[in-house]
Parts: sequence; structure tokens; C-alpha cells
Amino acid sequence: MSVQSPSTVASAREAAADARPSSSIARAAKWWSKAPADRSRQVSRHWAINGDFVTLQPTGVARYAREVTQQLDALIAEQHPLTRGLHLELIVPRETSFRPSHIPTRLVPEFQRPRLPQFWVQAQLPFHVRGGLLSFCNLAPVATRRHIACIHDLHTWLMPESFGRGFRWAHKIILPLLGRRAERITTVSGLSRDHLVGNGVAPQSKIVVTYNGADHARRWSAARSRFAPKSERPYVLCLGRDLKYKNTELMLRLAPFLNDMGIDLYVAGNVDLSAYQRDGIQLTDNIYALGRIDDDDFARVLSGALCFIFPSRIEGFGLPAVEAMVHGCPIIASTAPCLPEICGDAALYAHPDRIDDWLAAISRLNENKAFRGELIERGNARAADYSWRKIAEQYLQLMAEVDGVPSSDRS
Repeated sequence: MSVQSPSTVASAREAAADARPSSSIARAAKWWSKAPADRSRQVSRHWAINGDFVTLQPTGVARYAREVTQQLDALIAEQHPLTRGLHLELIVPRETSFRPSHIPTRLVPEFQRPRLPQFWVQAQLPFHVRGGLLSFCNLAPVATRRHIACIHDLHTWLMPESFGRGFRWAHKIILPLLGRRAERITTVSGLSRDHLVGNGVAPQSKIVVTYNGADHARRWSAARSRFAPKSERPYVLCLGRDLKYKNTELMLRLAPFLNDMGIDLYVAGNVDLSAYQRDGIQLTDNIYALGRIDDDDFARVLSGALCFIFPSRIEGFGLPAVEAMVHGCPIIASTAPCLPEICGDAALYAHPDRIDDWLAAISRLNENKAFRGELIERGNARAADYSWRKIAEQYLQLMAEVDGVPSSDRS
């Protein structure tokens, strides 16, 4: 059995360095700062943010969209050099409480009839975009060419059994069109970039890896949580979802063995445990289904856990892993892509189908407090590599490129 990092982890920290602001960003900022004082009057650049994410729960791709938008707002407030002459607005389909302070919000009401998936994005939004468009949540308008769009992953292609037919076909049709027509495509890991290229969605020359940030998790407060442990025993934490690639089944199969070790299993998230029981999986009394919990409760549960286990068969980035690092929770992650790229040497690894690997890793953390503390320190350092501000600066750089800031000043 093996719980050590795979060989691919050796270069993971170098890969994560891509998330830092590139020297080209600094050079572009320098170009603007040296420009004449009236350049903002001479060059007027118009961009809009696709606000479809305001209708979604603030997790996953919607978390990415909200955090990047908030950081763009902060950079505008700071008068970052690359925001000079930039007119940026957020266009939304519904009234929303998400209102940046320095980016104006414009409502383009979605049609009530027909009220179909993607109708607002594909058939309404493009007619209200003046200039360029930023889209952060995969399915974006294909009619807009001056466009920077984030495609987080190709899970619907690679793990089709986890998604409905309509959802799969929407991705199958829209993503290649988007990859061909948009000026730039961003994505959240080297693995996702390789998938986009390998499946013909977009050429590598058009793709920029931004990763995700971790600093949002520092706003969470365990002290504000009212969550109470379910017993006095130590526990391991996982996130459950009824998607096959999330590998919730493995977590539940671990439970009887953890019970023998005196350890509980906490399962957060919306998951139907009874469905697994009907499939023949034993649900032992050391399993506690927490349901959907808010950010402060998640911080509290992470900070008290023996470890966070992440057995997914594939992830585009794996944001919960870096959130766990922020809150001092050691991670045991799957060797399946792309968690080794994201976690580097700040996690233990186990094969997604080998229960013995997971039990050995959990036992090691349970018995070796010094090593557990070392892994927590590595996680803190690793999480610092992931910054939403750096990602927002990358988008400013990309907008400057599309707007024609001379390449000699950016390369």
C-alpha cells in the first residue's frame, strides 16, 4: 500500500507558481504608469462581466466568479495602472444582493417566457455587451468574439455518467464553439488545460491557467459557528455529493474500519446516504451526515478534524483542499488528477479504489502528531500560493492584451 506523493507532485509547486502575477503583468502596469497623464482620456476600454453566476449557490464555479469580480472591484478602487481607461460593468439577469462597490451593476431581466437554461446567456446577454466580455462559469455566449471565458474542466466529457444528458450535450456543443470564437480561454489547472487541448476545445496558445484562490477561506470564522461535535471521538471529514466521480462510496466503505479505530466519519454536503444503503453499503453508527453547512460551520468542522479526505476520481482544481489548508486541516487526497498538482507536498495521497491506502494514511496522522503538525505547516505555505487578487491581475493583463496594449511592453 502507498500513501506517499506520486512522482508528479515533485513539480507541483513550480506549476502553482503560475498563479503568481507574471512579470508580463508588472511590465504592462509599468507601461501604463509611464504613459501620459491623459491616457485614460485617450484610451477608453469597455468590458462587461457576465453575471449569470449571481443566480447560483456561491460554491464551485460561482465562488470563482464572485471572488474574481470582487478583486477586480478592489483593483479598480486602488486605481491599479491596468485599470486606467477601463470601464467595467457587471450585467446580471436578476436583482441580486451581490453588488460590487466600484463596478456598476446593470440589470438585463431574463425573459420569463421562454425561461430556458442558457437562454439569457446565449440569446439575451450578447446584445447588451459594449466592448469585451468576461465570463467565469463554463457555458458562456458563443456569439461574442471579444471574449475571455473560463472553462473550468471537461468533467461532462470525461465523467459523463455523473451528469444528465441535456447538461452533457450543452457542454458538448457550446464549449468547442466557445473555444474557437473567444479571444482567450482561461482554466484552473494544468490538467484542465491539457484536457481542453487534447479534446480539441481550444488550442494551447489561447489558454491561460489561472488556478483558484484560497484567501476567501480566511474570512470564515470558526468562532462564529454554533456547530458542536457529534461525539467525543476524533473524526475525519469529507464532502459528499451524489456524483459518481466524487467517489462518495469509498468514504462510506471506510466507516466500519474507522469505527474499529475509534474514529467517526463526518459527511458534509447534500448527499442521500439511504441510496448507498440500498446499494448494499453498510451505514455504521459512526457516520454523521451534516447536510449542507455554511462557511463558518465548515471552518469549525475543518479546524477540529483529524483530517480532510478527498477521494475524487477527477477535479478541475479541488477548491475544498486549499480551504482545508487555510484552516489547519491535514489532507488525504486521491492520486487521481489533478489533486497532486494542486496540493503538492502538502497532502498525503491514496489510490481512489484502495481502502487500505486511505486507512494507512489516516492511521499515520492519528498516531504521529509531529508529522500531522508538519503537514499542517506545509498546507499553510501551500495555500499562500493561491490568491484571488493575483487571478484578477491576470484578467487585467488579458484584457490589456485584447485591447491592444503593445506586445513589446508586455513580453
